[in-house]
Amino acid sequence: MDTSEVISQLKALQGPNFSEVYHKTVFKCHRQKKNGNHQEVTIEIFDAGEEHHLRYHCVAIGDDGTRAIGNPDRSLETVFATLHWYDLDRG
Repeated sequence: MDTSEVISQLKALQGPNFSEVYHKTVFKCHRQKKNGNHQEVTIEIFDAGEEHHLRYHCVAIGDDGTRAIGNPDRSLETVFATLHWYDLDRG
């Protein structure tokens, strides 16, 4: 069963009445901030399924509490391109 099928089935459940359902995938990355410090970043990718117009959105969370978000989009490439990565350097 693929992600879109699971999302559709969860939305169809009568009891919980879910209005939005996402599959979340998490990645860990390491980067050097502009100030030279090392930072571990957790990338959370949310997938609303193939039928959703704005299928993906993403949040990047630095180990120092900084966060970067961007615009949701149908394309994961666009989501990454519009993410405000510079916000990770603010902490």
